[in-house]
Amino acid sequence: MTVKRLEKGMVSRREFETDSSMAADRFHERSPVVLSTASLIGIMQTACAEVMSPFLAADEMVVSVRVEINHFGAVPAGTRLSLQTEIADISGRQVSFKVEASDGRQTIASGKNDMFIIDRQRFESGIERYKNQSGRVQ
Repeated sequence: MTVKRLEKGMVSRREFETDSSMAADRFHERSPVVLSTASLIGIMQTACAEVMSPFLAADEMVVSVRVEINHFGAVPAGTRLSLQTEIADISGRQVSFKVEASDGRQTIASGKNDMFIIDRQRFESGIERYKNQSGRVQ
């Protein structure tokens, strides 16, 4: 099983710059032009997936199964953020991460992201069955 090569305590750090496509006003006109929580969650999920990627077999994928984020601070588009992920626990094919984002002055967000390693073919077969059962056009 691939998960055995990942280890609890593994830490990854990366930096990224926010831009207007990540702003809250993109999702709702009465929201401010600051980094949206939805975009922040996507960035955190991507960072966790990138940690796991080198350890996955060719036929494996990862999905988030649980996300808990506290978004503490607003930052405008163009702000450079630092993101840290740490593997907090590994249980079978589930990998739990602690995540934190900072702008260098304050913690912007922290929380956890539980990811699960899945078999690509089995997952895609399940999606095809769903589409066929729901009457959706393929």
